Amino acid sequence: MKKKGYTLYGVDGPPKRRWKRIILWSATGLLLVVLLFATGSYLWFRAQVSSANDRVTPEVRAVLQEKPSKTLTTAAPVAASAAVTTLPVKGPSPSAMNLLVIGSDSRSKDAFSGGRSDTLMIVHIDPDENYLSVLSLPRDLRVDIPGHGKGKLNTAFAFGGPALAIKTIEQTTGVDINHYMEVGFNAFSDIVDSLGGVYVDVDKRYYNPDYYYEPIDLYPGYQLLSGANALDYVRFRHDRTMDFGRMERQQRFMTALREQAMGWDLPFKLPGLISSLFSNVATDLDANEIIRLAKWGIGLNGDGIRTITLRGSTPTINGVSYVVATEDQLARAVNQLLYVSTPDEPADTTDTTEVTGSTDSTDGDTTTTQTVDVAGITVDVSGASGRAGEAAGAVLWLRSLGLSVGTSADDSATTEARSAIEYPSGMLAQAKRAAAATGIDRVVRANVDQITVLLGADFVLPAAFTLPPGPDTIPDAQLWKQAALEVPYAVQAPSYLPAGYVWTRKMPDHQPTYDIKAGDGTKPAFRMMYAPPGGSDQVMGITETTWLDAPAASKGLEVTHDGVMFTVVRNDAKVERVWWKANGVLYFVSNTLSHWLDQDEMLKIAESMISIPAQ
Repeated sequence: MKKKGYTLYGVDGPPKRRWKRIILWSATGLLLVVLLFATGSYLWFRAQVSSANDRVTPEVRAVLQEKPSKTLTTAAPVAASAAVTTLPVKGPSPSAMNLLVIGSDSRSKDAFSGGRSDTLMIVHIDPDENYLSVLSLPRDLRVDIPGHGKGKLNTAFAFGGPALAIKTIEQTTGVDINHYMEVGFNAFSDIVDSLGGVYVDVDKRYYNPDYYYEPIDLYPGYQLLSGANALDYVRFRHDRTMDFGRMERQQRFMTALREQAMGWDLPFKLPGLISSLFSNVATDLDANEIIRLAKWGIGLNGDGIRTITLRGSTPTINGVSYVVATEDQLARAVNQLLYVSTPDEPADTTDTTEVTGSTDSTDGDTTTTQTVDVAGITVDVSGASGRAGEAAGAVLWLRSLGLSVGTSADDSATTEARSAIEYPSGMLAQAKRAAAATGIDRVVRANVDQITVLLGADFVLPAAFTLPPGPDTIPDAQLWKQAALEVPYAVQAPSYLPAGYVWTRKMPDHQPTYDIKAGDGTKPAFRMMYAPPGGSDQVMGITETTWLDAPAASKGLEVTHDGVMFTVVRNDAKVERVWWKANGVLYFVSNTLSHWLDQDEMLKIAESMISIPAQ
């Protein structure tokens, strides 16, 4: 029996309209829940930010309204080099702002005016130009502190808190500071831990057991740093790079933090991150400004980000060590902070001044030669570079210079870092002529029968005599062949290294690989490290791991070479790393701490990599 509008097993007519109403009301209810959650989340976020706003003193708010008494910038910025007299630029837009970030050594949440400023950065934010730049200021910079005379920049904070620090920086740089954020030790460690740690490509061994200085114990390699270890990393300054190296590490860490904060399960970590940040921070930025800047920052790529480190001389004045920057150095750094270069002629973002230790004055380019009369001089050749067959190639080169060659052999058991002209007693004059002809400036007396050309790891044959790349002829061939024998995945090695770069270490030292924490498990990795001449604190690294999705494999400029896609990760003109994938392995070449290698050199290393068979 059938009633109007109904069937025995099915439903039609009015019940269909009932389901439509159920779906409509369910969707409406869900939307209301989402809106209530979003409203509640926003109110909670605004309360968190408000607590950070309450920590800003009236003195700080007053000084932020003041304008600097001088300016170091001009309509035509200071040229990055003497060869450049003008530079096409775009000036800051009206919406641009300058945020001073102070990392203080106050450890209490409520002590935002004690201690000294450990980190000082001016962050220039220009959403209209999609441009963000960071200028790191040395804490030991010698400045005029209003009311206190000459002193170190970080003591301005100790004398008068953030208000005096802002006033001093404005007076020194001419930059109008619009906003301020102070982050204490607690905030930094808590933020890193709230993210579950941050992956950092640690360039070298950092070790200091002395508790008078901040202790640190970090091995090199790509790894997950906890809050405590990350704090040690960004604060360390007790090597030859001093405060300049610390500023570079801070900028490198910020880059890693930004890359990783945009991925993974950030929505689930966001509440903890916000709570950790704003319970330990003082800032005048309100909730809406922070949300607006965060939305803009998510879409900003590396080419729109520039990092600048102010450098200068490091004299000792009245028994106190300072960093002294000239007006030109300050003006150049400020111009790079505020001005956006045109795409066809980018501004130089680095100051080539570098702090290094003393170097041996006899070192030189082993392939730079000059015309020298070497008639009658016979030399032996000893290959100690670790590259098989190089002695034979050197014989042809030496003969082309006019030298006679006696014996030649590669010593596979011994590797010397530096090339040399060795000579027996009574043959110094001839050895100096051989050195002048070959460009090998290190001349040493040794227990040899006649003048010997010792080919070290730093030796580079002229292009016309270069051996074809292969597992036996690449730099440090024996080391790479041993790694390929032990590592349980496909190993690649460079057949090209920049001039003078020599192998310094493998990480780990005595095991095939070390473990990188990846999610709930681990992934194996190893790293080879190379240092340039006179730059033991500037280390280039090559890392190989089966963790294909490591954060190191981030977005960048894609370049194809011989069918392989290489990705160049950079901030403005500074190249951080070049990575590629093959054989189920992620490979990446990491630049030195102070970005000594440019994009062409970094790509040349990556593109030169060849497979090393496990035999």
